[in-house]
Amino acid sequence: MPTALGLTTDKPATTHQPPPGAGPHVSSSTTMGANARLDTISKRNHAAAREMETLLWRALCDEPASLRDYLAHDCVMINPLLAPRGSCEPLSKDTTPSVVDVLQAGADGGRFNGFRFWGEPLVVEVDLMAVALVYKISLFRQGRKGGVREVVASVSSTWRQTAGADWLLVQFHVAYADDEEE
Repeated sequence: MPTALGLTTDKPATTHQPPPGAGPHVSSSTTMGANARLDTISKRNHAAAREMETLLWRALCDEPASLRDYLAHDCVMINPLLAPRGSCEPLSKDTTPSVVDVLQAGADGGRFNGFRFWGEPLVVEVDLMAVALVYKISLFRQGRKGGVREVVASVSSTWRQTAGADWLLVQFHVAYADDEEE
């Protein structure tokens, strides 16, 4: 029945429902290409954590100038893969060198050309607006004698969501991993 605004409460005679698997569900609560509904805050946080981790590594490999966009002002890190002389000293904004200095110098030096996660990173919610990840990763760089060299590492990171819905890295720990599983 039509209303004063021209809307109707009558149900259409037929509704078109696409067959299952006919294409991605179009919704703001759907992952890109995964066709999985992100209908809870927890699912959205887990998906965002994996996405942010991928974006961080892409920035490390391809766009070092964009690294600052991913870091919280109070980010702390241990990363012997990028730190000068393979140092395992904890870094922060107040150390010399700082987290930003090490990330940008390591990435600017062209240390890594690419990366590959070993399976899906494991994600745990630390709080409603914070997540932590652990995973194993392969990093690839040009070898000194040509060819590609693979470095295997284990990684732990923690991300915090801001009031503006941006995710910022607050903790980043990278360590060389044993290559026994290869």
